[in-house]
Amino acid sequence: MAKLRQKSLANKSMGLIQSWSFTLLAIIGIAAIAGGLFDSFPDLPWFIFFLAAVIFSSALWDINRRRQGIDLSTITEQIEGPLLWTAIIWMIIRAVGPALPQLTIIPAGFIAWLVVSSSPRIFIFPLTIILLMETILTITEKQTVQVFSINLLCYTIAAGGLLLFANSQMYRRRIKKAMVKSKLDTKTQESARELGLLISDESSLLDNLPTLDELEEGATYTRPIIENINSSFDLQLELLRRSLDLTTVAVLWPDPDKQQLRLRNLASSRSDILQGPYPMGTGITGGLTGDREEVSMAQIKSNYAGLPYYKNAGGIGSIMALRIPDENQAYASAKSGKKLSAILCVDRVAEAEWNDKERKIMQLAAKKLALDVNTGRRLLNLDRERNTTQRLCLGLRELNNGLGLESVFNAAIKAVKALVAADFVAISLADEECHRTVKAEGLHGEKLQGMEYKRNEGLVGQVLKTNIILPAGGRYRGAAPIFSREQTFSEFQSLMIMPLRDDRGTPIGALTVASLTENAFTGPRKEILDLIVDQVAIKIDLGQAHELINKMATTDCLTNMANHRTLQHGFDIMLSRAQRRASALCFILCDIDHFKLVNDTYGHPFGDQVLQEVAKVLIDAVRNIDLPARYGGEEFAIILEDSEMKGGRQMAERIRQDIENMTLRHGNEEIKITMSLGLSLFPNDGNNKAMLIDRADQALYHAKENGRNQTVAWSDLPPPEELD
Repeated sequence: MAKLRQKSLANKSMGLIQSWSFTLLAIIGIAAIAGGLFDSFPDLPWFIFFLAAVIFSSALWDINRRRQGIDLSTITEQIEGPLLWTAIIWMIIRAVGPALPQLTIIPAGFIAWLVVSSSPRIFIFPLTIILLMETILTITEKQTVQVFSINLLCYTIAAGGLLLFANSQMYRRRIKKAMVKSKLDTKTQESARELGLLISDESSLLDNLPTLDELEEGATYTRPIIENINSSFDLQLELLRRSLDLTTVAVLWPDPDKQQLRLRNLASSRSDILQGPYPMGTGITGGLTGDREEVSMAQIKSNYAGLPYYKNAGGIGSIMALRIPDENQAYASAKSGKKLSAILCVDRVAEAEWNDKERKIMQLAAKKLALDVNTGRRLLNLDRERNTTQRLCLGLRELNNGLGLESVFNAAIKAVKALVAADFVAISLADEECHRTVKAEGLHGEKLQGMEYKRNEGLVGQVLKTNIILPAGGRYRGAAPIFSREQTFSEFQSLMIMPLRDDRGTPIGALTVASLTENAFTGPRKEILDLIVDQVAIKIDLGQAHELINKMATTDCLTNMANHRTLQHGFDIMLSRAQRRASALCFILCDIDHFKLVNDTYGHPFGDQVLQEVAKVLIDAVRNIDLPARYGGEEFAIILEDSEMKGGRQMAERIRQDIENMTLRHGNEEIKITMSLGLSLFPNDGNNKAMLIDRADQALYHAKENGRNQTVAWSDLPPPEELD
């Protein structure tokens, strides 16, 4: 103890010396400021820079100490921080203040904050130092009387204004309310921490959800509950055995078939234990007939063998068996009429009768064991409900993450497979004539993907027709075809086909879920599927709308080709890819010859027909990796990826000839049209998009100026001097 006191005194002495050293350091810095040593910033000597660095480092150390909540008990420890901050602020003001006079707001704000946040015995020290420092600077003519007066006025107004606000009734009421709330929150947190119930402030149900792939099976979260019950039983049985000087305390539990008793838990000083199971009604347990809750025996014969868990007879002076009042196992056997429940069985060497106190203790023990089981059962149900809710939230979150139809289909399948034990899941969409399997996973999923059937064909067709769930009860025996008569899946034992309805209640498709096990989609699972199906239908409707909007934004509505905006974006991507791969890229600009004359002669509706027919030729001519688009008006453009000039010229000529050979009719008149095309090649003709477009346009202009109905590459053009 004496050593501890000496150590404590030594620590206090060191803290006091440290505080005085920081206070002294701050005063040295303030004296240097008052002496004008910080007034000439470019010409400051090295030791002044060193002093400023030491003061700044000490202030940071003090701020960190205060942030950690270290108790500052002495007046020296409390004022050292404000003094260090005062020195730093006035160093800055004196060094750069003449160039930036508006920085006066910093010391004014600092003084106001000191006055409001500190007690008078604290802020009086830095305020006195500040006043003394300003006075010395004025006397030594480091600043004028006018500046001194303005500074004091600014400091007084800032401190007085903030102090007036802090003393207002509204401010004090808010502060008081915040303090009360803080105390209550602190008390609640402390209680929760003591009981082990504290949850991190950063935790969030939705933020901390795992992915659907990470969810665990029920056995994983059941195990800790079972282990907890077993540990509690073992402790209670051992406590009961030791407190009443018993030989053995055992819990016998009916098995699931209610034909046998199992040794659930045991605390015993004997080693000759038979683990069982034991026939129902063996030995003393047979005395608990009808509504009898307890049976006891004393002065037992030496050869008594009525305890089924002992190998050897004898060694028993008295026995007691009690029912454990379990609400879920107080059922009657149809054969015997006996109540079948768990049994608490105790024995001892002493032959004395069981007195009331001992009976009461064992009755309480039986109730406590029952309470543990019921609590564990409720925890297990809560955990299962949490798991179900978690899965449902994850399923809905997966659905909400999807915008396009494909992502919605994938999310829907994933959500359903996580929520129910399904061996097959499929989504079908319907139109007026047929229904099509747009997504299928699981058993037979690959061969059903993309299959199309007549509107009323199979059970799926009947669901679309009747708008009800089939088959009834979710049971399936393989007789009725699910999609068509050619495809039978007799191995499925459970099946549920649910209509996907739009906001008017009209079926737009169906969700098919199948399992190899019986009764897989009954009760809560059906309710979960009902909920998920509604969300899937909504998301499919939204997905279709999203794809329609996306198509409208990227497609020319007349020709069904990519529009100018999509062409520009695609050109950037394809050109960037060509630059990375060091491969060629050909750009073709096309223009229908005399198209204005066609419009003026035959009308704009026929002109639209011409544009549509030309667009079909271009779309049919290109590869999947190429990008045909309507450039604007009667102009079209094609980007050929990985194509040299030879391939680009061949493509352009094939398109030109197909257009030339095309015949259009207007009434009884046959109309012929032609097209001119201009080509440019990356990287030969340009290394950026603007240059390639410009040079293809020049080539196109040359083709039109020199007879039309021809293909011209920019590399075919004569040099500029020859053009002149």
